[in-house]
Amino acid sequence: MRHFFGFVFGLLLGPVLVLASGWVVPRVAALLNSGRGFLSPGELLTLAALALLVALVLVPPKLTPLIPGMASLVLAGLTAVHLVRPAWTGSVPETVVLPVVGGIRIPGWQGALALAEAGLLLPLALALFVPLFFPSRWRSYRPRGAHALEQDEGGFADLKEPEEERV
Repeated sequence: MRHFFGFVFGLLLGPVLVLASGWVVPRVAALLNSGRGFLSPGELLTLAALALLVALVLVPPKLTPLIPGMASLVLAGLTAVHLVRPAWTGSVPETVVLPVVGGIRIPGWQGALALAEAGLLLPLALALFVPLFFPSRWRSYRPRGAHALEQDEGGFADLKEPEEERV
């Protein structure tokens, strides 16, 4: 079940990473042009949050590897679409129309297109793809089988046969 939810969450995480990275691009460019650097707490907090999001997806061994794997396929797919048909990335709408609110501008849209055009989504896709190849990420951490009866986790305690007293 964790692999199914990881698959769905990974597909949702891909666009979030693209838009978050795209949102950062114009701000980093403005900082580089100003010569100021990353001294403001707001800029440091934004970059730290993005780095933490990527690290939380890459590092925990109990998470299914499908989360970073599906996110990497989304990023690699966007790069491949731009390479094969560059006009398609230019036709992405800048706003999303919602029934109640109306048109909402997508944050990070222009930066995400700039990253796709430069091919900079591909290294992130590769970094997210690597955890698929670690077998320890695919195993369940719940004890199963006969050895599970040895460990009392509450769920198996009633299945254990009482031991006879030795005289």
